[in-house]
Amino acid sequence: MAKVYIVHGYTAAPESHWFPWLQQQLTQQNIACECLAMPDSANPTPDSWLAHLAQNVEIDENTVVVGHSLGCIAWLNFLAKHYLQPAGAVLVSGFYQPLETLPELTPFSNLYAISPDLMPFKSYVVSAMDDEIVPPQYSDALAVHLSADYIRLATGGHFLDREGWTTFPLVLELVQKCLNR
Repeated sequence: MAKVYIVHGYTAAPESHWFPWLQQQLTQQNIACECLAMPDSANPTPDSWLAHLAQNVEIDENTVVVGHSLGCIAWLNFLAKHYLQPAGAVLVSGFYQPLETLPELTPFSNLYAISPDLMPFKSYVVSAMDDEIVPPQYSDALAVHLSADYIRLATGGHFLDREGWTTFPLVLELVQKCLNR
């Protein structure tokens, strides 16, 4: 059965941004979807986030992972550590290198730098040219690193609810592509 897991970013929650809308849309299409409440999102650590994922997700060939910002590198760390290969990934405003804008998240990038290589999987990276939180060059590098299909929008910022992002049809479309629907 198809399933989707969403991992939010730094200081966010399952109720944030476009996550509830995406979950509702997928559920209406009979696709199981869960937006995980990651521990202590205001002071995240790789160990606590990896442990939470290990306790709460089951990845197989029918699973799509969706990440936003810190949620992207959290997924990459988890998938690499456990040698997992999902059906696909949709990574929004993602990064894998240390961010100058958020040095407090560097432990996630440092862990990934020493992780095993990822198993190959279909992936999409979405970013905006005007993202000031994760500048687009970081998402550019992520897309190249993953050999991902890359969608760079002219505007969109960091795709936050305070920027007007309470729905995100593009992400829904990309999840459906991962599931061949």
